[in-house]
Amino acid sequence: MDILGGIFISILLLIIIYPNFIFFKGLRKTGEKHYKHKLFYFLISIILPSCVIFLVAAISTSPALIEMSGLKTDMKDYTSRIIFGSLIFPPCILINIYTSKFYLGRISKNQNKDKNEIELIGKE
Repeated sequence: MDILGGIFISILLLIIIYPNFIFFKGLRKTGEKHYKHKLFYFLISIILPSCVIFLVAAISTSPALIEMSGLKTDMKDYTSRIIFGSLIFPPCILINIYTSKFYLGRISKNQNKDKNEIELIGKE
């Protein structure tokens, strides 16, 4: 592994760690302490970037696309690796951040729904 590979791995770890930090901080504000939410989001934050990476890699290395565009990429070349990294990392970051906000919204919505219910007991 060379320096660029180390940089890509550190960026990928940052993509996983930073949204988890935001999610755990937001989960503290809602008052939820369930580990199932934390574990579920941690697994989602690993699975979603992996899916984006595999999809971009499959599309960019497909023989039909290479034949149509006439572009030949060498993964040993730094410029092509930087181009692929710039194609892969921004969607991963955005997907993780929006997933954390969406999931926190769902958790707080369910929590507020339970709190706002008032049971009336007495004469009618």
